[in-house]
Amino acid sequence: MAFLWSAALATVITYAVYAVYTVTYNACFHPLARFPGPPVARATIYWKAYVECIANRSFCHVLVELHARYGEIVRVGPNELHFANPKAYHDIYNNKNRWDKEARLYKSFGEDRSSFGFLTYAEAKNRKDVLNRAFSQAAIEGAESLVAEKTKALCAAFERQSKACKPADLFFAFRCMAMDVITVFCFGKPIHAVDAPDFKAPILLAMDAASVVFLRFKYSDLFKNIITKCPPKLSKIISPATAGLVDLQQLLRRQINDLTDDPEKLKFLPHNMTIYHRLMDAEAYRNKTVPSAGSLYEEAQALMFGGGDTVGNTMMVGTFHLLQQSDKLQKLKAELSEAWPSLNEHEPKLRDLEKMPYLNAVIKESLRLSSGVVSGLLRVVPPTGATIGAAVIPPGTIVSCGSTFVHYNAALFPKPDEFLPERWLGSTDSDNWLVAFSRGPRMCLGSNLAWAELRLGFAHVFRKFDMVAADPVPDKLPFRDTFLPSYHGTHLQVNMRPVDV
Repeated sequence: MAFLWSAALATVITYAVYAVYTVTYNACFHPLARFPGPPVARATIYWKAYVECIANRSFCHVLVELHARYGEIVRVGPNELHFANPKAYHDIYNNKNRWDKEARLYKSFGEDRSSFGFLTYAEAKNRKDVLNRAFSQAAIEGAESLVAEKTKALCAAFERQSKACKPADLFFAFRCMAMDVITVFCFGKPIHAVDAPDFKAPILLAMDAASVVFLRFKYSDLFKNIITKCPPKLSKIISPATAGLVDLQQLLRRQINDLTDDPEKLKFLPHNMTIYHRLMDAEAYRNKTVPSAGSLYEEAQALMFGGGDTVGNTMMVGTFHLLQQSDKLQKLKAELSEAWPSLNEHEPKLRDLEKMPYLNAVIKESLRLSSGVVSGLLRVVPPTGATIGAAVIPPGTIVSCGSTFVHYNAALFPKPDEFLPERWLGSTDSDNWLVAFSRGPRMCLGSNLAWAELRLGFAHVFRKFDMVAADPVPDKLPFRDTFLPSYHGTHLQVNMRPVDV
């Protein structure tokens, strides 16, 4: 017994000495010791976990306070720096850089074998070279009728809400449309989310629940086990809403297993532009080997999560601001009416919408204010080191610059909290600073599809309906950083009144 007590004491002492050594080294002798930041953040990675999971704060908003206190570069972990200067964004995320993604963050999504989750540039490039054909400008133009069909389905749902004298919850409605587009375009599996009562589609409720779970478990491997691999019965114990997500995941798994067992079943999908047509084409790969069923599933999941919220959030944010500024709303409606004089004829195509300056300015301003991913996209500085801004950064350092630090920079966008579509007219200089889809070789591969959805969505909804905000009208749209912005508080409820011509 004495031996066991001695061994236990020795173990405790060893761990204590190691902890003191690690904290001392990180705080005083680490290569990043010269960069300012919260003392606890300099010592341990678990400071970020405390901020998000215990203090329950939104990290992108905490970063605003840190940069105001410590300057343009803040040490937010023993080996991590965050940059506030927008120039740093392009220094980190550009087409020349081949930097790895940081493992702790990206492995927490359970999508390690997808174009989003691959840590190295080489792995991601092989996958994206295949998928880019499905998301090219030409491919999206070929799928225009599919996107338009889902946009019209949303408008039909708005008409039903209007006849029932019920306001539409735009927090859900626009995301329903985007989810319908991504599931049909990518998987050939319509889920008819816009037809859900009050737009509360189970998949959206599930994704909202999953974002909370992700926030709680992104510092461990538990997210992968709880969300992506638990059986439906267990998921229902964790959260009734999360069960809806597992149901859709099971649907995708069955679809993928069917296709990998018998590739001839590709012929029975509703169109030949699904991601499976691209990913299961052996001729598209140098080694003539298609991805495993597990890899196909993770790619599908990444596209499902990435393809729904950004478009839906952007349309909701834009509508919120347009309803508050009637002059801008009427300017948009006038441009749409001029291009589309009668709803019964001459429906504008994507190429027509691309030429409409105010429509595109409204979309850009909506993208700026909604920002896409609001968390810093963590990258690892290569062995050669790097210069970011004016600072020389050591090899192996984890670095990021969040999109909100670009989009809300007053030097780039005067009055950054205000909705000013006019700032995008007459000049393309600001386009370089619109980073809602990120930049560089790892940027969102679905940006062309998103732009098509946004152009058709804004055009059809604002041409076909007059909108009156229902009470209570939220003063603002607060969000929490859960990688994507998770909007909370009062939802934007709008009475949709169909126009006659």
